Amino acid sequence: MKSIILRIYDIAIDAIAIGLVSMMLVMLVFAFLDVLGGLIQLMPTLTSVTLNDIEFRDLISSVLDVFVIIELFSTFIDYVKDKRIRLYRLIDVTAVFILRDMLVKLYRPSVSSNELLTLALLLMVMVIARSITSRLPPKIPQQPD
Repeated sequence: MKSIILRIYDIAIDAIAIGLVSMMLVMLVFAFLDVLGGLIQLMPTLTSVTLNDIEFRDLISSVLDVFVIIELFSTFIDYVKDKRIRLYRLIDVTAVFILRDMLVKLYRPSVSSNELLTLALLLMVMVIARSITSRLPPKIPQQPD
């Protein structure tokens, strides 16, 4: 009975993970199309665009969102392949998200130095955590046969 329940659990988790990967792939395509649409919309005025133009800031934010989605996508793919989430992957996603947030804030007309310092501190913590995870690989428990 226990093996049947565990097998059903494994099948359900696989189905959910594959569904999430499919949704992430669709999100990635739509995010890319959003960036492409923003670039096409900005093309006629590209020579006169400044860093303070809201259209330019939106395009930068969209491009950075694509990078966050790519990192999340690779984390889910890793889970589907290996049936586990690696800590360093989560740290990478978090660091990319923090960098995205920092860059979006830098392109705003006014930005609080406290916000940037907080994000920089968080990023430094993520870099230290990433360094630790690369030096101390996890011990994978042996599965009984």
